[in-house]
Amino acid sequence: MPSDTHRQASAAFQSEFARQLGCETSAFAAPGLTICERPADGREPHLVILAECGLGTVVSTKAPELLPWLRERGAALPYHFRVFQPSFLEALAAEAVRLGHDRARTHGSTMGLVLAEELPVPPLPGDLRIEELTPDEVLAERPTEVFDNALLDPDERPENLARFRTAFGVKDSSGRLLGVSGVWDQYPGIDEIGIDVLREARGQGLARILTIHATHWIRSQGRWPIYTAGISNLRSINNGIACGYRPAWTITIVYVPQE
Repeated sequence: MPSDTHRQASAAFQSEFARQLGCETSAFAAPGLTICERPADGREPHLVILAECGLGTVVSTKAPELLPWLRERGAALPYHFRVFQPSFLEALAAEAVRLGHDRARTHGSTMGLVLAEELPVPPLPGDLRIEELTPDEVLAERPTEVFDNALLDPDERPENLARFRTAFGVKDSSGRLLGVSGVWDQYPGIDEIGIDVLREARGQGLARILTIHATHWIRSQGRWPIYTAGISNLRSINNGIACGYRPAWTITIVYVPQE
């Protein structure tokens, strides 16, 4: 049975996610396909977002000229979830290019997880320590792109950099960073966690420690954490599950690359 934490986290995420996409939360709860136009004040920059939270499928676009094609092709599908198939996505990207969205292309799917259980932070091995990074440390590390999943890279969209909230790092006795968990304001009331651990430092449980530590910080702020990973990144997905998170949605996008 889902815990109270899981129910509350899922409800909080789905409510805000639906608002961002431009649909009702009921679209996630029953089998079927919902096609909608994204609100102008939404944070998602992508041309088309295809999402599922377990039952219903939602296709949200910021380009109203794509709606007729989406509705016609969507209605012809035998099953709503077939919008995630490569043939549908490639045809959608080709239609976007035809309508003037130059270089529109598809992107691999991402899995999102919500908090189901708040776990205690495991102890650090040896003489390692965990600290909140200073703004100067973040700025110094970002250009190296060593911890780009946690700290975002220098070429990240300005609006994403502006929503970066904080980061925590595991350091050895010399002060060298071995791993980082970054936190940023994904949606109102929802913070996303990004994790990076140096390859030579893996196998010590640092990703789990950093994830749970960041989770506690986010909850202390009165907000809900989410954890995302590429659908093929099983190590990261398993880390999220080990940290008390449970799969809650999948998302695929059609986007136009930045210049």
